[in-house]
Formats: sequence, structure tokens, C-alpha cells
Amino acid sequence: MSAMKVQRFSNAEMERQAGEVARLRILKGADQGSIFIVKDNSIVLGRGEDADVRVADLKASRTHARLDYTKEGWVLSDLGSANGIFFQGEYIRKFSLRSGEHFTLGDTIFEFMVAGESTRMLTSPLRSGFEVDQLDQAFSAQKIRVQSYAKAPKVSASTSPEAKKFNPRTLVLVAALAGLYFYMDQDSQPKPTAKKESKKKKEETDDRGLASYLPGSVSKEVIKTAEQYYRQGFREYRERNFLRAKAQFELALQVNPSHNLARHYLRVSEQDIIEEIKNMMIAAQKALNAGRLKDAKGYYEGAMRLMYNDQTNPEYLECEEEVKKINLELERTRQ
Repeated sequence: MSAMKVQRFSNAEMERQAGEVARLRILKGADQGSIFIVKDNSIVLGRGEDADVRVADLKASRTHARLDYTKEGWVLSDLGSANGIFFQGEYIRKFSLRSGEHFTLGDTIFEFMVAGESTRMLTSPLRSGFEVDQLDQAFSAQKIRVQSYAKAPKVSASTSPEAKKFNPRTLVLVAALAGLYFYMDQDSQPKPTAKKESKKKKEETDDRGLASYLPGSVSKEVIKTAEQYYRQGFREYRERNFLRAKAQFELALQVNPSHNLARHYLRVSEQDIIEEIKNMMIAAQKALNAGRLKDAKGYYEGAMRLMYNDQTNPEYLECEEEVKKINLELERTRQ
């Protein structure tokens, strides 16, 4: 932790300090009650020695996130962490942070306050972790409800909820009416001769072709297993764990290739992974141009994690080469 950028106090009622631009208060976690006085427009949060705001949280990455003051206000960005940043009911990579809002790194919940309003922390009671968790759950539930209004991709009859709710009695009634109609219609038509009947049966047999060798309908057990993989994948996708989501959707399709929802979200996950890699590489280049070598390294390594199963990818090789260069430069500056 840099004493020039951030000062840490265990007293939650610490008066406003000289040079203070913002402060962070820990509401939940191993460092609960601690106050971090921010005196710089860019700081790093994590559990490593190089972090300006250092927490004793094993689920937090060494350099987990960066807080920057920009033209649009304060912005919190993920630095390629393993567990991401939980904010307003979802895991998110980058977002604007306003005074009075809270976010989670690992198991640690931070409350943020800008300098002009930070004195309000002195009079406001420390919110409990339970209260904050309830608020996050409410945010998450609201987002799920909003997402449910979106039209889902068309699914096969064997897996759609409507098919599962179909009343068997309705099927029996429809079949009975169809049979009655067919019977009455047959009585009104002339009977085919034996020769014509034989020819018709032969044509029907020939028209079946390869379809006669296809397996029957998918079993209920297979549908159930594929659905379990799909639901797990969707949970991972909703939390922006695109790689894990992709793996689950692929398993669902291996079990039941006709699972159209799994096929749809597999394509979406692959597109999101490509976009995430692109954004991380752009952020790494910007950090490199600004001389923030450690930030650039974090972004490049985050992109490499998204491409770990495709290490011949030119973008993976590019990131690997840049990380080597940064390591050499960091080693040179330490000497």
C-alpha cells in the first residue's frame, strides 16, 4: 500500500484528512470497519503488496481492480481478476461508481464516498453485511425479471415448457375427432383395388429412405441431463464467466444436439469472449502507453486466461510476448 496515495485507519470516525479526494469503508470481510483515505486520482485494490488498498481476502486477486477519476467521474475497472467485481446484483468488468454505492471484491464489501460527502460516513452507522447482501439480491432479482421479458429463441417441441404443460386429455380428444373424421371420409370414398393398395404401400416404403434408420425420439433422461448442463451454463453466463458457460453449453449439446437454447447461448458466449479479449488488449495497450506496466501486464494476462485452450492463437502469442517484455522492463527497474 502506498502511503502517499492511500492512508488506512481502523477508526471508522476518522475526520477528513488533508488531500483527501475520496474514501472507502469496508462493510464486510476480514478488514471490516477499516477506512481507506484516498489521496490520488488512480489507485489499485487487491491483496498483493503492490496494491494501494490492500485487503486480507484470499478470494481477492493480488491486483484485483483499479479506481480512477475520469471526465465522467469515478470508474472502477477489473484488472483481469479471477473472481471479478460484484456490483448491483451482477459481476461486471467496468462501471461508474457514485458516492454512497457499494461493491464486492472476493468476500470484501466496500462502501465508496467522494470527498465532498465523505463526512457523511462519520455520522452514518456501519451497515451490516446481511443488509448489503439483501440489497444485492434485490438488484439481481430485478435484473432477472427484466431479462425474462426478452423473447427467447425458438426451442424444439421436446424441450419447450409449453410441450411439458400439454394436457394428455386434449391429445386423446384430438385423436378421437381425427379418427372419426377419417372414418366418415373413408366411407364416402370408393375402395381401392388390391393392386392399387399394393402399389401404394410400396411407394410409402420407398419414400422412407434413410429416415427409417434414424433413432426414435430423445429419451426423457437425456433431455433432463442436457437441461441441467444448460441451466448451469446459463448461471455462469449471467455472472459473466463466459469460459465456464461455454463449456456447459457444449456439454448440453453433446448430450442433446437439438437443445436450441444451448446452441444459441454457446454462440453468444463465444462472441462475448472475443469481445472481452479485444477490450482487455486495448486497455493493456493504453496502460502501456501511459507507463502503467503492472496494469498492462494484468490486462494481457487476463486476455491470455480467456485463450488458455487456444495457445496457438496469434492474439495469445501477442499477449505472451508483451508480458515477457513487461517482465523484463519491471526487472530492469528493480535493479
